[in-house]
Amino acid sequence: MDAAGHYRHLIGLGREDFLATAAPAAFVRYPSHTPAGLASADRTLTIDEEALDETMAPPSRFGGRELGLEVYPLLKKPGASFADRITIGRTHNNDVVIVDHSVSRLHAYVRQQPTGWVVADAGSKNGSWLDGDTLEPRRERSLPSKILLRLGEVDLTFYVASDLFDALGGS
Repeated sequence: MDAAGHYRHLIGLGREDFLATAAPAAFVRYPSHTPAGLASADRTLTIDEEALDETMAPPSRFGGRELGLEVYPLLKKPGASFADRITIGRTHNNDVVIVDHSVSRLHAYVRQQPTGWVVADAGSKNGSWLDGDTLEPRRERSLPSKILLRLGEVDLTFYVASDLFDALGGS
């Protein structure tokens, strides 16, 4: 079962079980339906009702793989490098693997701190943006829930678990 299918199953268990079982946070990559001529920044879908593309099922009908939705749980792989951070990149030695030509082998990292999550670009070739602002390499920035992170040409929305439950249509 892929991560989206796993999260679809967890939604069915209810909020308490979801929060007890799910990763503390995750990135979600929504499908894009890009009409010709639109820049990639214009094709990002958010979970807000007013911003949903009409070709995408509403969150209450979360479908995972059927919609092309991808969920990337923020969990450290056992034995992976950099024990204090969750690495993101295109190669399989990262904690979060995003297979896309615009994502560097080691593109960025996130860390959970007592005050919340932080993100930093790891010196990537194609850059990273947080809510449209360029991330400077190796300079950590606060990562609030429901914010858009762009790695190269890949748009991801960051959610803490409680917000993810709501965004995926949990009730």
